[in-house]
Formats: sequence, C-alpha cells, structure tokens
Amino acid sequence: MSRANPAYKTELITAKEYLEFERGAKDKHEFIGGRIVAMAGATDRHNVIASNVFLEIGIQLKRTKCRPFASDMRVKAPRGNYFYPDVVVTCGERKFEDVKRKDVLINPTVVFEVLSKSTKLKDRNEKFESYILLESLTDYVLIEQDVIRIEHFSRIDDKDWKVRMYSEAHEQMIFKSIECKLSLADIYAKD
Repeated sequence: MSRANPAYKTELITAKEYLEFERGAKDKHEFIGGRIVAMAGATDRHNVIASNVFLEIGIQLKRTKCRPFASDMRVKAPRGNYFYPDVVVTCGERKFEDVKRKDVLINPTVVFEVLSKSTKLKDRNEKFESYILLESLTDYVLIEQDVIRIEHFSRIDDKDWKVRMYSEAHEQMIFKSIECKLSLADIYAKD
C-alpha cells in the first residue's frame, strides 16, 4: 500500500473515496465518521459463532421473503458509515446503494455482531448509534464470544428500543420481525 492509499490518510475522506478504495482492497475496512477503519481477523471461536447464526437463520428463512448474508455484505448506516456485520438479514425487497454492484445493503432488518475485545466498544457505541437510525432495522444482536451472553435489542417504536439479556444455553431468542427462533445452545455449538 502506498501513502496515497486512503487507509493511511489522517484527514477525513468521502464515502465515494472509501468505496473506491474498499472495492479494490484485499482486506476489509469499515468507514466510520469519514475515516477508514481496518478490520482485524476473526478468531476460530468468532467464526464458529457467526457461522452457527448464519446457518440456523438461513435454514429457517429458506422459504421466506427474508435472506441472511454473511460477513462480506457491507451495510450503509445513517451518518455515512459503512459496516460489515457478522450476519445481516433483510426481508422483502433487498435495497442496495448501487443497484448495479449490489454490494452495499441499505435496508437491513436484523444485524448480528459477534463481539471481540478489540471491537466490543465500537459495536456497542458507534455501530449501535448508527444502526438504530435505520428505519428498516428491527433487531440488533450483540453476541459475546468468550462467555454465553447475548444482548438482543429490539425496536418498540420509532424512537424506543428494549433490550433482553441471555446467558443460559437452554434459552431461546425469538425474532418476531423475521419469524424465527435461535437457541443459545445452537449459537454456541462446537465453540
């Protein structure tokens, strides 16, 4: 990478510059507050949990109007931020920022993030604050990878959200918006 690369710039860049850079990059980067943020590689445990969520959700949504995407689908959130959720679900018509490329989803219904020590604060703060502004988003789920602990934020109305905490393997999360259930035992299986 050269110094002309936007990932090395200290000044703010535009979303257009970010997308141009990201579409040609070998590694993934998110775009937060006008700055490119490199994504760290995921651990085995992180990948197992994210894969379990994707698989379980995918099976349940197979014959519905909802579709899950794995961690390579970029999501544009308000405030001009771009993120790569670990798993994202969209229902009905999928809407993309660029209808030809179809690589930036703008209408997620449910977003799952598997937390790590390096991303925990970003997932709870910048990402949550951006995601909740999306009218299409009904659920935001934060999954700890080191212990059985899940925070499930669900939309009550235009401004209010409720949170439910899960910490027992026998518990089951219910997603009314996509009409499916996830057991914690399945989420944490083989970890």
